[in-house]
Amino acid sequence: MNTYDHFPVIDTDRLRLRPVIESDLKEIYAAFSDADALRYYGMEPLKTEEEAYELIQAFEKGFTTGSSIRWGIILKEQDKLIGTCGFHNWSKSDRRTELGYELNRAYWHNGFMNEALRAILHYGFNGMEFNRIAAVIRPENNSSRTLVSKLGFHEEALLREHQRVGDHYYDMYIYSLLKKNADLYGQEANSI
Repeated sequence: MNTYDHFPVIDTDRLRLRPVIESDLKEIYAAFSDADALRYYGMEPLKTEEEAYELIQAFEKGFTTGSSIRWGIILKEQDKLIGTCGFHNWSKSDRRTELGYELNRAYWHNGFMNEALRAILHYGFNGMEFNRIAAVIRPENNSSRTLVSKLGFHEEALLREHQRVGDHYYDMYIYSLLKKNADLYGQEANSI
């Protein structure tokens, strides 16, 4: 697994994937305080901008400690953060990780998350040398399940009461994509 001196920035046709920074505070708060948009996410909605600031700090700490990476998804046309995506729960010895993502509801159904995830999957397999990338998704989250299926992920199992949010436990499906399928991801994204 590579160790990085700098955060990898990735450009696609419509997006720039770069670190989440303090000036993204309002956009992070907007995305992570929307209870309806976060209903399958696995965390309670943020209540204050201070919590959004702490989340930005957690993203930065994950990168600096080598335990995760979270890209801000910037819509080039507006130079505005519209969501985030990245990898967490790394096992460097096993060369595996899990995928995480969310998008501000105002930008849903435009193919932005598909474009962003294709870019980071390519980078994860080729730049970070992962062999396996998993996605853990609630059964009722049909949009997310459809998205990862289109990206080449395969449903493996139902994990019973795998996620706890508040006082509730939720079943989750686990999907995976292996490096040997990474040929699905050509050179459409450029890392700088």
